[in-house]
Amino acid sequence: MHKKGLVLLFSTFCLSTYIHAKTDCYSSSPPVVTQLDKVYYGMDNLRIFYTTSGDNALKFQSDKNLNHVPDYVENIAIQANTIRKAWSGLGYQDPLNSPRYKNNVQYIDIQIQKLNGLGLAYDEPHRHTNNPLKKNACALIILISNNIPNLTTDSSLVEHELFHLYTYGYTMFKQPWLTESLAAWSEGIIRKDKLGTYGQRNLPKNEEDFDKYILQRTYRTSQLWNRLTTLIDTSDGKLLLPSSLMQQRYTDGQPVFQDQYLKGTVFMKKFLENLGKQDQQISILNNWNLYHWKEIDQNSAHFNQQILDTLLINLEKTNESNIEKNKFQSLLKKVIKNKKSS
Repeated sequence: MHKKGLVLLFSTFCLSTYIHAKTDCYSSSPPVVTQLDKVYYGMDNLRIFYTTSGDNALKFQSDKNLNHVPDYVENIAIQANTIRKAWSGLGYQDPLNSPRYKNNVQYIDIQIQKLNGLGLAYDEPHRHTNNPLKKNACALIILISNNIPNLTTDSSLVEHELFHLYTYGYTMFKQPWLTESLAAWSEGIIRKDKLGTYGQRNLPKNEEDFDKYILQRTYRTSQLWNRLTTLIDTSDGKLLLPSSLMQQRYTDGQPVFQDQYLKGTVFMKKFLENLGKQDQQISILNNWNLYHWKEIDQNSAHFNQQILDTLLINLEKTNESNIEKNKFQSLLKKVIKNKKSS
């Protein structure tokens, strides 16, 4: 989830200390950061901060492989490392390589701590100044709960939060119906079945349903992406990734990938790229800094029309044609037209 929590959870923890600032890297010192007295390094400038004592201590501290790193921390790193390799293998732009972040952000920092929810991901980079382990470096911040009992068997939490960073690297649009649904769709890369977490439903047939099932939802809007990708991706959805990657396992032997399928990865990559082109045009028209929109503008429903216009263009460029998809495109044109005139 972006700054309000993850699936079924909404956290307000520390929001006041992560104010979106109009600087390249906002300096901040949340009290919890001081308590995270241990760090574990993953691949490609990934750092995981945690503690084994105090209020934010890991609830699960077993170290069955006796390497002096709690399995909980290792398994978070394994999911994050594997996911980043997978999205890179599928041609997606890693957040640290995106134009928005590549010139000033050095790390992706996962902080394991006590949360009201399960996880959060922040789009503005931060330089935490109150922990020497942070090395005063600029980082993208993800918060992960210190208490996830099913981490290796039924949790795609790290994947969900990481995909927020991918989305932020592509586009400034941050409407909850868009960002949360994309992250929920992305969980399907490691969850069983060819669809994301929430399955699919038939595409809406009228404007009322369009508003109800797409624009007024968050995670469950992923049913739109799951249905669309089923209609336009005629492949079997198999992930074309190295077998060595697909066979990655957690410390307890559980597989990271519960199957090898996810539909729509090519379509969604192109959609994200085109959203980035769309928001750059808006920046130029409004004389805004490309990567420093006001928070109210990033979340504004005013730009739903441009997002939907980008979706329509992407759909019209797909080769597949069927009745449900064609009817949805007609509805999408109607919705866009009405938003332009409102």
